[in-house]
Amino acid sequence: MTLLPDSACFLPDQSEAARAADYPYSAPEGAFILDRGQLYQFDDAAVLTGRTAVLSVGSNRAPVQLRRKFGDAAVVPVTPAILHDCDIVHNAAISYYGAVSCTAFPSKGTDVLLNVAWLDEEQLAIMHTTEAVGIAYDFIRFFNGVVGHLPVPAAGGDIVAAAQPVYGYASCSGVLDAGGGQPAGLAAIGARRRRFQTLSQGSAAALIKARTGAAADMPTEGFIAGLVADPSARQELNRMLADAALHANGPWQTQTVTSDAANQYL
Repeated sequence: MTLLPDSACFLPDQSEAARAADYPYSAPEGAFILDRGQLYQFDDAAVLTGRTAVLSVGSNRAPVQLRRKFGDAAVVPVTPAILHDCDIVHNAAISYYGAVSCTAFPSKGTDVLLNVAWLDEEQLAIMHTTEAVGIAYDFIRFFNGVVGHLPVPAAGGDIVAAAQPVYGYASCSGVLDAGGGQPAGLAAIGARRRRFQTLSQGSAAALIKARTGAAADMPTEGFIAGLVADPSARQELNRMLADAALHANGPWQTQTVTSDAANQYL
């Protein structure tokens, strides 16, 4: 296999502060395989056999997050995809590591370039747990045509049959009202024909801080660090955010899934 050019930049060593501030992290534009801690060019569609296609809308797009979740022994193929009639927006929640997380949200005419992680049975179970499925996120199946697979020339063109179902995760708590009853897209994730304003990770965190009544001179980084150190305070804040969250029916269907260990990721 051929190493992915510039692969080192997609697998940085992250401090805890950077893990929150740099969300959703850098990801290659095309296909790749994370193979035992290294990134290689994708060149063999046979490796997808028996795996579940899971659309990555936030940090799961990024090799650094996939390696963190699945470990250095994992093999995870990833192919590019486009999400139609949706945007990727900030959640009404702060994750256990301090990021204002994200989710898909309906937006007619908007297209977002993302990717699909092809997970084996064990990896899918791990992903359910790390997404706190049924509590923080629902496991969903996208309606046909909402996710379009992009060709991977090295693997012989269009590598995925049209009937291949695509799954993903959608926020249970709703999305952040960025003002005027409108969500905000993630500035770090580009989109075509975007209808919503965008916010950086730092700006989204600062907006949430301001709504808590925290002192104006408190650094946003310190506010987030305090929430990471105090799970009870973070969960209370997330309940407040959920009460004021925006909701809309997306082009997907919720699947019945549970995970006994999900609470550790709240």
